Amino acid sequence: MTSPTLEPRFASAVRDELTAIGTRSSLLERRQRRSRLLTAGAIAVGVVAATTGAGLVAATAPGSTTVAPSGDAVTVTRTGTSTIELGPRNGANAVILDVTCVSDHGAISVPTSGGLSFDADGTTAASPGTTEWDCAETTAVVHIPTGYAADGSASITVTADPGTEWEATARWGVSTTSDWGVNSEGQTYGEPNALRGYPDLVPVRASNGRDGFAYSKDFIRPHSCGDSLPVYAVNGTTVVGEFPFGEPSGPGCAPGGAKPSGAASGVTTG
Repeated sequence: MTSPTLEPRFASAVRDELTAIGTRSSLLERRQRRSRLLTAGAIAVGVVAATTGAGLVAATAPGSTTVAPSGDAVTVTRTGTSTIELGPRNGANAVILDVTCVSDHGAISVPTSGGLSFDADGTTAASPGTTEWDCAETTAVVHIPTGYAADGSASITVTADPGTEWEATARWGVSTTSDWGVNSEGQTYGEPNALRGYPDLVPVRASNGRDGFAYSKDFIRPHSCGDSLPVYAVNGTTVVGEFPFGEPSGPGCAPGGAKPSGAASGVTTG
């Protein structure tokens, strides 16, 4: 398994998301999630997990989602909230967008199809979400591979504050999610995804640098910063290291090691 290193701020944000499973801080679990775009980029398709200063990126890992362009691209310049007409879907199930702030102020949000809910019993369900960012903080092109358009719709609406000008190139896409792997114990492993939810084992990198898997159910139990989980080989039984939830004195941790509510990096709750 290859494991390129992520930009540290991005890696930290993805790691915060994985450790927030089962809390109000989780980006994926909110039925109407809202994510503030990070300067290093939004949590993207193909990112599985990240630990201290490093990450696990596997665009072809079991359960990964890929989106192939379909149809012609449409480029627009708009101010405030506006709808982009995309034409016939022709079997497409996602919208690929590149959005750029023209104004240096105002918030922009785009509906996405990557949301998940995950309750204490481990039941998952897909739900539309929202990716949101502030033009005062983000000047780079924002790439959204899984924009959401309702069934039967031929358009997507970009919501922006009045007076906020933006440019976008949008086109239909065909989203495909691969099957999870199954180990010798009959346990599933691979990437969480909106189609199937969370597998039994999710990829992580242990603090000793070794790649392995942690049980997704373990992330929903109460934990404090400084706690850690065992990291296993793909068989789910051989321990290869530990996955730390965070350093007690590090970002997102309150004095004494308790993680404050809503502390996941780059996430707005409510």
